[in-house]
Amino acid sequence: MSEGRDIVVQSLAETASRYGFRGVRATNYYREWPETICLLNLQKSSWGPQFYLNAAVWFTRLGPERRPKVPNCHIHWRVNSVMEDGQSKMLTQALDLEYPLPVEQRLSMIKSGVDAYGFRLLSLCDSEDAALRVAEECGPHVLVALAARSQEKAN
Repeated sequence: MSEGRDIVVQSLAETASRYGFRGVRATNYYREWPETICLLNLQKSSWGPQFYLNAAVWFTRLGPERRPKVPNCHIHWRVNSVMEDGQSKMLTQALDLEYPLPVEQRLSMIKSGVDAYGFRLLSLCDSEDAALRVAEECGPHVLVALAARSQEKAN
């Protein structure tokens, strides 16, 4: 299973660098802007060899965190939750190490999903306003904290 995890981590690392994200412990990738800190997190399932990809945005004005955790962030989503059904299913299968896939296909499917719905969306969140726009465009699967919503209404 370690080899499978390495494939997932390799996919993330290769894609992260194109968007200016830096890895921390191979499971968290951060990018900082003056107003936001964006994070893509690899989460291991407690129930088997499956993984999940979480994307999150921290508003720096609302706290001094340098390396926030996903549940504490002001905006967060599971990457496959903002995808079309077919794409979501493919990414879910690629992140399930019990699902039989050739290595290159697994690598390609993960890179494609995290590129379009993880790092690309996060790279658009370079300000609070931009992050709130991304959250609105992605719909109900993106969780936005009340502190972030109250700021949106104040503007």
